[in-house]
Amino acid sequence: MRLIMVTVFMAIASLQPAKAQNYPDYASVFVNDFADLIDPDTEARIETALRQVKEDRGVEMTVVTIQSRNDYGNAASIEEFATGLFNYWGVGDASRNDGIMVLVARADRDMRIELGAGYPAIFDDRVKRVIDHHFIPYFRRDEYAAGIEAGVLETIKRTNLVFTDTGKPTFASRLRLEGGNAVDVATSGGWVSWILGALGLAGGGFGIRRHLRRRPRKCNLCNRKMRRLNETKDDFYLSQGQQVEEALKSKDYDVWYCIEDDHAEIIGYRNWFSFYSACKNCSFRTLDSNRTVITSATTSSEGIARVDYSCQNCKHAYSEKVIIQRKANPAPRHQVAALLEAVRQAAVAQAEVGEVTVPFMGL
Repeated sequence: MRLIMVTVFMAIASLQPAKAQNYPDYASVFVNDFADLIDPDTEARIETALRQVKEDRGVEMTVVTIQSRNDYGNAASIEEFATGLFNYWGVGDASRNDGIMVLVARADRDMRIELGAGYPAIFDDRVKRVIDHHFIPYFRRDEYAAGIEAGVLETIKRTNLVFTDTGKPTFASRLRLEGGNAVDVATSGGWVSWILGALGLAGGGFGIRRHLRRRPRKCNLCNRKMRRLNETKDDFYLSQGQQVEEALKSKDYDVWYCIEDDHAEIIGYRNWFSFYSACKNCSFRTLDSNRTVITSATTSSEGIARVDYSCQNCKHAYSEKVIIQRKANPAPRHQVAALLEAVRQAAVAQAEVGEVTVPFMGL
């Protein structure tokens, strides 16, 4: 499971005597407002939205509010508490690693959005923008209910992926989501950015990105033009971790060099389609994961899986057990047959009137 942490406000933690870590039991699969921050009407709307996500995408998303993580034990950080709570509750489908948890700790002035490992690394930035622009503005005005609702709806929009049985997002859902994100980013930057974004969606996005990446740069010491080193020479300036990232294709680096000042500038670029995540030990995007089913889930009982993590850079390794949710009961055969017959009749009716429905780009 890849972890994503965003610290909202800085806070000074008070010294507490060490005590065992424990977690609250959930009362609802969707909203657990232990801090009483959400009024009943807003909570009902949030739960409706999360139920819709579960029905449409099969993704389990939960919202949790607490006053302080210290109320449940001596948690060293919001990350540590959220990780334990996520695993304790077994959020999401362990076979797809698609769970989402929004955690708000009011007294700690912290919050965190945690995603399953099935979400690509680029989603780190996505949820950070959601927090910065949709949660925090409300929280600063003490409008927690409105902020949580706005942030949850935006999180649903920004994580709208469809997963395969192997736990990987489908290319079609990635393409659709990246396209929508490109439009939002472009339109938020004015008409020039909007034009660039439109060109990118039309097929020139990668060319524009390549042009911006390779455009001449000036040294910030002498203001002279720098030159971009080739892949062989730039390894001299990259750390071991950066070289491993390039070898794994999780990140690519450009090194710009100034001959006059012997000054080098290193710029990194993430690979949007890499499934390597950031290692919590060395911070490089070199962490791989492998899931092994210990006990398979059935329609009547949950299963257990072990996820083994290993960093290809620092060799840090650890494992954790996660819950596999019970399988849904398959639809009766007569219902499936009726659905197929309805689809067939609709296709025949369209053919008779000369109507053809073609989904855009197959999405």
